[in-house]
This record gives sequence, structure tokens and C-alpha cells, in this order.
Amino acid sequence: MKKFTEIGQFRNVVRELKSRCDYHGKDENGDAIYKHSAPYPTLKFRGTVKLHGTNAAIAKYANGEYRFQSRENELSLELDNAGFMRTMLSKDYQKLFDNIVFNDSCIIYGEWCGKGIQKSIAIAELSKRFVIFALKVDDVYQDMANYMHIKNEEQGIYNIMQFPGFSIEIDFNSPELIQNKLIELTHAVEKECPIGKYFGISGVGEGIVWEYVNGEERYIFKVKGEKHQNSKVKTLTTVDTEAIENINSFIEYAVTENRLLQGIDKMREMNISIDAKSTPDYLRWVYGDVIKEESDTMVANGIDPKKIGSAISAKARIFWLNYLNSNF
Repeated sequence: MKKFTEIGQFRNVVRELKSRCDYHGKDENGDAIYKHSAPYPTLKFRGTVKLHGTNAAIAKYANGEYRFQSRENELSLELDNAGFMRTMLSKDYQKLFDNIVFNDSCIIYGEWCGKGIQKSIAIAELSKRFVIFALKVDDVYQDMANYMHIKNEEQGIYNIMQFPGFSIEIDFNSPELIQNKLIELTHAVEKECPIGKYFGISGVGEGIVWEYVNGEERYIFKVKGEKHQNSKVKTLTTVDTEAIENINSFIEYAVTENRLLQGIDKMREMNISIDAKSTPDYLRWVYGDVIKEESDTMVANGIDPKKIGSAISAKARIFWLNYLNSNF
């Protein structure tokens, strides 16, 4: 059995991406080396409506065997999942795998949803149906944009890509700047489910699943509406984008290449070695110099010194490590 990946929160993806980007192998003791030596990427994420039903899948293996599963179990007629397997056996489900080339396994994941499965949402008013939202070929998730043809509407099997979706770009150097947009789109889906509306039903939607897929690189997270949160703490809170953009503009203005080079000269003047072990000393100098030289500018622009330390350090660290790599 090959379970569908658990979908985490936005903060989990931010942490995962930064960790991947900052990973630089292992040292002589076998311990991981992490250093932020380059800006993080800006990635385009595709959003699809999160369906409130039950996770289900159909797998085909190299020996021609088909298996059905829920999120946690392989299914049988005795241990079914809201009638998913029994219903699929009455359909031409094998045709879904036509023209998909694989060596070991091919698994179609989706949501089994409709009347009797969940309540208080728009799609709960629909007859039961299977909506495919992911495909894994030989243990690698595929970009569903390349598999929009996998469906059989006449038999109640749909593809998530045929419904209205969303698109955003996330700059992982300032990921918090996208939070207001994520909240705005989620609230709109919760107010009026686009898939319910597609089928002529007006009502509540659950949220949005956001995904980036590029070969074996894949990031995925979900944002639910408040009515579907599992805790009393909101997954995302609104942010003051003007304040963040103000800070970013200040960093661009104050943390210049000349200042960063001056910091290296200061390290030499203080007889501090120019190597990775001196990174904390360098970062402290740059931060202190900015605060000393630009305090009037910060006051004039309402910038709190306590809130810019990480941004100054991020830019200074990249410069410092790149300088070390290119000069030693």
C-alpha cells in the first residue's frame, strides 16, 4: 500500500523549502551542514479546491493487479470505504490507466465525496462521485496539468483540473507577504464552493490545496476556512504588508554592497579571521553599523530595530558566505 502524502500547513512548506535550499551536504562527522548562502526562489503554485469527503485511491501494479485503498487501509468488499471499492468495481476504472507508462506501480488518488460521506458543505448535496486530484507513477508524483484527460464523467469520475482553480507566486524570501492573498481566496471558497457551483449547488467549500511540482521536487500545503479548522488557532493570520514592504525597502537601501565590504575590512582591522567561524562576528557588525548609521531614517519611516535583525542578517550572511567561497 502506498499512502497519499499528508498535506501540511503553509509554514511547513516554508520551513521545508528553506531547509532544502540551505542544505550543503555533510561534514567529516556525518552531520548535516546548513547555511543560507543564496536567495530563496520565487515559485508558482497552483491552487485547487479542497474537497471534503474521504481519501481514496486505485493502484495498478506491474503484474496487472489492481488494488483499492483508503488513506489508511487496503480495501476489500468486507472492509470498504463508504462504498468506494464496490462502486468502482461497477465502473470502467481500468481505462483510467490507459496510456500511462510505468514500471512498478501507478496510483490514482482522489476524493470520494457526495451524499452520506460528509455534511454541511455544498458537495454533500451531490450524488457520490470520485474526483481525481493526484497521480503517482513509480513513486513520483506527477503534474496533474499533464493528466487532465484522466476522467470518465459519464461514470461519475472527474478530474480536479477540470474545475476552477487558482495561481499565485510565492517569494520565499518574504513568504509572509502572500498570506493575505491566501486568506482572501480561502474565504471566497468557503463562502461559495466553486465545485459545488460547477454542478449547480450553492454552499460552503472547505478550502484550497496549493501545490508546486517540478520533476521530483514537490511542495504542497492546504489552507482551510475557519469552519473547517481543526484547532481554535487560525492557520494563517493577516499581515501588515505595507510594514513588511517598508522593511524590505529599507534593507535594500541600507544593506548595500559597500557596507558589506566595509564589514569585511572591519573584521581584518579587529584581527578577526575571515572564515566561516567568524560569521556571527560579521553579522553583528553589519547589524550594529546599520542601527548606528541609519537610526534617523528608521525613526522617520517608523521601522522598529527589533524587527529588522533577521532581514539584515539574511542579506549579510549571503554576501559573507559568497565572499568566502569566491576568495578562499
